[in-house]
Amino acid sequence: MTRLEQKFKETRAEGRIAFMPFLVAGDPDLETSVSIAKTIASPADLLEIGFPYSDPLADGPTIQAADIRALGAGMDTDHVFTYIKKVRESTDVPITVLVYANIVYQKGIERFYTEAKAAGVDGVLIPDVPVEEIEPFAQAAAKAGIDPIFLVAHTTTPERLKKILRYAKGYLYVVSVLGVTGARASLSADMPKLLKRIRRQTDLPLAVGFGISKREHIALLEKQGADGAIVGSALVKTITDNLSNKKRLLQNISAQVKQLTGAD
Repeated sequence: MTRLEQKFKETRAEGRIAFMPFLVAGDPDLETSVSIAKTIASPADLLEIGFPYSDPLADGPTIQAADIRALGAGMDTDHVFTYIKKVRESTDVPITVLVYANIVYQKGIERFYTEAKAAGVDGVLIPDVPVEEIEPFAQAAAKAGIDPIFLVAHTTTPERLKKILRYAKGYLYVVSVLGVTGARASLSADMPKLLKRIRRQTDLPLAVGFGISKREHIALLEKQGADGAIVGSALVKTITDNLSNKKRLLQNISAQVKQLTGAD
């Protein structure tokens, strides 16, 4: 059983939704970024790590700014793997990465997955590769023992979902709203309908992301039957707001995670 399978088996048995924070590797710099990840790894059920990229099509301004900070601090693919290794030293929670195709191509598909596995990665999501072109990535993932993660949205047809399910493992990343990432005041009213529609085709865990920013959002998703809640922009905004004081940054992000998980 993989780390992802084990984690969702645990959270389902406990009858609770998995808390899945998202961070950009190297934001605002490598050392601080490792400290942030280690701070939130304990209350987290899973960590999702973004490879900083100059043209992140799926991301809104908050994550884009984090990408710029990380790239400005010198982060590249090798540094991201170093970052993951450092985080992995102190936690056994599953780690998945969100990475754009160009980064994988530059490293070489098979080599990317081999190095990702060696760093401690459990799943890889490539948002700009459609399922019709995923075969070489899926083969490399299978060879390395990494779960391919896919996005599913309101616009995903049952036929397309069927194609995705031929490859998907670990969990499905369910996009809560159309558009780019970013904290939002409320969730889509159609979410229960979407979750039920996907659930009719698969028993894979369903993790919802894009716009999740409050404890109330997570509690609502739990009621609606989601297996995981991915929180990214809300956490990255806390980093953005505390760049001048590392100690305060770690304190504030720790308090925010406690509030999000109901542990405060």
